[in-house]
Amino acid sequence: MLRAVLKRLFSLLFGVRVVGDTAPMTHGKVLVVANHLSLLDGVLLGLFLPVRPTFVVHTTVLKQPLFRMVLSQVPHLAVDPTSPMAMKRVIALLESGEPVAIFPEGRITVTGGIMKVYDGPAFVAARTGATILPVRLDGPERSYFSRLSGQFRRQLFPRITINLLPTTTIAMPEAPTAKQRRRKAGEAMRRLMQEMVFSSRPSQTLFTAFLDAMAINGRSARLLEDVNQEEQSYRELLKRSLAIGRLVARFTEEGENVGLLLPNVSATVCTILGMSAMRRVPAMLNYTAGTAGMQYACEAAGVRTIVTSRRFVETARLAAAVQAIRNVQVVYLEDLQPRFTLADRLWLVLYALPMPRAAMRRTLPQDPAVVLFTSGSEGKPKGVVLSHDALLANVAQVRAVVDFSPADKFLVALPLFHAFGLTCGAIMPLVTGSRLFLYPSPLHYRIIPEVIYDRGCTVLFGTSTFLGAYAKFAHPYDFYRLRYVVSGAEKLTDEVRKAW
Repeated sequence: MLRAVLKRLFSLLFGVRVVGDTAPMTHGKVLVVANHLSLLDGVLLGLFLPVRPTFVVHTTVLKQPLFRMVLSQVPHLAVDPTSPMAMKRVIALLESGEPVAIFPEGRITVTGGIMKVYDGPAFVAARTGATILPVRLDGPERSYFSRLSGQFRRQLFPRITINLLPTTTIAMPEAPTAKQRRRKAGEAMRRLMQEMVFSSRPSQTLFTAFLDAMAINGRSARLLEDVNQEEQSYRELLKRSLAIGRLVARFTEEGENVGLLLPNVSATVCTILGMSAMRRVPAMLNYTAGTAGMQYACEAAGVRTIVTSRRFVETARLAAAVQAIRNVQVVYLEDLQPRFTLADRLWLVLYALPMPRAAMRRTLPQDPAVVLFTSGSEGKPKGVVLSHDALLANVAQVRAVVDFSPADKFLVALPLFHAFGLTCGAIMPLVTGSRLFLYPSPLHYRIIPEVIYDRGCTVLFGTSTFLGAYAKFAHPYDFYRLRYVVSGAEKLTDEVRKAW
């Protein structure tokens, strides 16, 4: 009776949604493995799983009176996941035919991502040959029952999704010793958990992913800063994106490839988001390619219009190169602002800002999101069309193995016309809630280390060449807060690796 009441109560308060095959598994050895986000997790699994397993909990959980009462309504076993003897008790349960649920991480995450995965649960799965039901919880980490840092926005009753993934097994690894077999099984379980996070990602477009992140982190959360040194919130970015998208939509068509010739500034991110909202496809032009390179790119992508900035063109001395591009219309962002009429302002304030999902044009995750171009080192630049799903899948792959969070701040100097800079430098922080500092050029070797220090950046992306130069000109304390330094786009040299 209490179980039914609790299930109804959780459904009402948290809007619990179960996604996946909910058909009960009534035969064989079943081991349910789930990520561990909060003190609610055990209750959620006990109430909403399609099977009713014996729930393996950490001994510390039973110290909480509320959860001791709730767990009294479901079969449970209190163990220390680091204890081999405790795992023997779990093996005995599975061998007797009882389904079992366990958290391979052992403890509640403090990062929001997958933390250390213990070898014990994996060895249990391999030893018994149990059918593994991976379950990904999403939402409890935003509740007041989680243990995330103060950088995360808490909600009284966050929406919770329970994703049931396809069942699988872990074979007993081949190794000369039991210790090595346990370790290999643990690695297989870690990969399974990472794949679970990736496979259960929602189906989104760039703009809807941005809106979902805004709903999670709050419209007032500070997110993006550039050389103008004004940190903008989700609300401010949404407002600018919708305004720019509405203006660009007036001289372009849905699905059209529109050339984008802009540096690493907040206006570029807003233009990409705004065009995505209005179902226009940014074709990210490489302004270092010269007139011929940009001409070839426009011809390859069928670009009829280029959106750029008069200030940028003058500062970067690109006026002659832009004027020489044939058969395209060049539109400057500075010239669009006066065209934003009173009717546009009313549309923005009364309709688009309160209801951005209604204001956006219908776009599918499989639709083109951006067009990027190769460098042209093997001839004319080639256009590469990337869908929303492709870009967000790359982000999900990274998030499955790295714990980026709102506590992080990215320094991104890589150009956004490059896949590395666009995906990791712009899209990933926008959808994870991490803060972002956009710097217009990666070549300012003396300035960038100072910016990293001054802004307290924790994540840096670069090429081997750039990272080597930053290390050469930096004071060692400039990088005191960096957690991750990611090298890509070219081979990392031993010299640079040793320096860092």
